[in-house]
Amino acid sequence: MSTAAMAVDIAPAATANQLILQPELAARINTAPVYKLTLDVLASMAQLEKPKTGRADILDSIVSNRLLAGDVRGRFADEELQQSRRVAFEPDVVLDNQLSGYLRTVYRKDLETAISKLPGARLDTLIQEQGKLEEDELNNVFGPKNKIMLDYTLNPAQQAAAAHVQVFRCNFASATSISLYDVFRRQNVQGRVEFFNRNRDFIRQQAQLYLANLYVLDWGRQRFGQSALKDLRQALEEKNTVQAVMSLHGIGADTDSESKLLNKLAAEIKPKEVRDYYRTHKDEFKRIASVKARHIRLDNETQARQVADLARKGANFVNLAQQYSTALDAQQGGDLGIIAHRGQLSWLEQLAYMQEPGKASPPIRAAVAPNEKAYWEIVLVEKRIEDYQDPASETVRYQASQALAQEKAIRQLSTLQTQLRKSAKIEINQAALLN
Repeated sequence: MSTAAMAVDIAPAATANQLILQPELAARINTAPVYKLTLDVLASMAQLEKPKTGRADILDSIVSNRLLAGDVRGRFADEELQQSRRVAFEPDVVLDNQLSGYLRTVYRKDLETAISKLPGARLDTLIQEQGKLEEDELNNVFGPKNKIMLDYTLNPAQQAAAAHVQVFRCNFASATSISLYDVFRRQNVQGRVEFFNRNRDFIRQQAQLYLANLYVLDWGRQRFGQSALKDLRQALEEKNTVQAVMSLHGIGADTDSESKLLNKLAAEIKPKEVRDYYRTHKDEFKRIASVKARHIRLDNETQARQVADLARKGANFVNLAQQYSTALDAQQGGDLGIIAHRGQLSWLEQLAYMQEPGKASPPIRAAVAPNEKAYWEIVLVEKRIEDYQDPASETVRYQASQALAQEKAIRQLSTLQTQLRKSAKIEINQAALLN
């Protein structure tokens, strides 16, 4: 797909109204506040990766994310914007983990100071009692042990039972008790498997991590206030939503993932658009038409490595094949002839298509059945002929349609972002940009 289409125009925050706001605010968007804490934390995290990142740029992305996320929630179903809950973490768990992780990173020294004032200067001193996690309690929640499971989830009755199983009793106002269900619902599928397997050490470890998260979030509320912390959490949620929207539009790391939006737009692409795209992006449809290749077959891996080393150092490949190869074509210098890309290629032919011309491959173990004798192949491609995919082929239609769909999706998103910025009332606290 064309990388030139990846850029998305976003109107700069510098065009917003410049007003003096309360010191704890970084901006207002349509009268709703953006807290300085949100800017401080997101700017600090961004600067860990790129130290020269400006606070104005971060505030600009916060504003853009808030506008776009607020608009797209009515356009896309939750399942399109979220990973599958069967294998991934629940969205609110992801946010809690992100929020506490960001606070830990940015305010590490302050948190260490707060923890040092606890009895024993450790978080685990908040735990007053550990639940026994008796076998009958766990069986009541997870069912009989060693039962074959197809789905590691809990039905409502099991959830209620898990809520009555105490993992920890705590001397902590925000979590006087941590139940089995509190911890279970914070797991992905791998973690849930450990719960069903009655891994008590894992359960208690996860409960401690949950307690640590609760402590950090409680510290944040006391330090910055509930409203500021809620705003930071909202900004993280909006960032996740926008990343999901970008992916749906073919932007970002998951551009090869399934997107209903791109599939719908691709289905609307006309044959003339495909032909025009092929004509203007012909280099994207290059293919290997044929290769002229030779090979050396050896029955011993050690010898194969030795012969490959000789070939790498410049020994004549034909002579090596005649001297060492166990294949029937050894006396012909392992000549495979011209291998045209037609129909189903053999394993050796496919291997030849994968090699760079003029460079002998390392020894590759052949794909043989368990009861067949192993052997190794060294391949040298002497010549490669390239041409282009047939413009009428299904491959061209699919690739061109997907690329055109991505371009159209990005244009739609860019237009929407521009419209949202133009219609919004944005007030910037200039003082918040300075520190």
